[in-house]
Amino acid sequence: MAEFSSVEEMRASLDEYKEQLQQVDLLLGEFPDNEDYQEAKTTLTEAIQLVEGLLIDGGSFGDPSAAAGVSEVPSTSGHFDAGQQQAPSVKLPSTLPASVAEQIRRAQVKAALLGQAPPAWAVGAECQAVYSGDGQWYDAAIQSVTAGGEFVVVFEGYGNSEEVDPKQVRPRPDIQEVYKGVAAPKRKRVEDEPVISEIPKWCEMKDTDDDKTKSRKKKLLKSYKSKIRFQQMDLDQKKKQQDWHSFVQGKGSKKKAGVFTGRKKTSIFSVPEEVGGKVGVVGSGKGMTDYQKRARHEFAPEEL
Repeated sequence: MAEFSSVEEMRASLDEYKEQLQQVDLLLGEFPDNEDYQEAKTTLTEAIQLVEGLLIDGGSFGDPSAAAGVSEVPSTSGHFDAGQQQAPSVKLPSTLPASVAEQIRRAQVKAALLGQAPPAWAVGAECQAVYSGDGQWYDAAIQSVTAGGEFVVVFEGYGNSEEVDPKQVRPRPDIQEVYKGVAAPKRKRVEDEPVISEIPKWCEMKDTDDDKTKSRKKKLLKSYKSKIRFQQMDLDQKKKQQDWHSFVQGKGSKKKAGVFTGRKKTSIFSVPEEVGGKVGVVGSGKGMTDYQKRARHEFAPEEL
């Protein structure tokens, strides 16, 4: 709630409302469909009309005793001074939401830094300024404005202040949000789901159950039985996969007794190294196996 107690305060607020209305108009030019900005413009327009009406009436609004339009305030000397005026206490509705007020503040600072508004609007704002030592842009904050219209800035991280020409001050670049991809949701596996080993006892039919309760329990029993059946099927399928995997890994790993396992297997269609060898003939290019002719053994008779 805004409350005024003097004419000077009312005029100062009127100027502030008009400046805010200008900034809201600029924001509406960029975002014409924004409901907050539209509501702020309506509220500011009504506030300006109300304050202007009070100033025209001379402060008689809300004070029945001020019929002449000027409320005479008694002085300390005991007589009334007609030159002093005091506006009645007038309450106005809240003009701006916090988010809209912040947007207006940013617009005012940007306009002041670009030379489109009074430089005093930028006091206390964050900006970027050129440091005279190396001519580079650094983050800074505006501390004050000199009589010549130059900004007095304080460089962040260094603490030194310096008078800078308005042309060497600019708003900080807006931080743009970059879209970050969202990981795909993980699919539930059979191991992640709770294993239902038995049907809960509260699902059992009772003689005291009514028809509605019996119907609901029948549906639950059917659902539980279906889950148990599918879980058992998944477990059986997994066991078969594990058995097959173990069989494939264990096949040929064990050596059998009496089998020459170190021999290198060759294809019958490989090209033989011998000159006279033929493809597809086992032992091609090799000579016949040599063997000695078996003869009869004769033994001399033993002497008696």
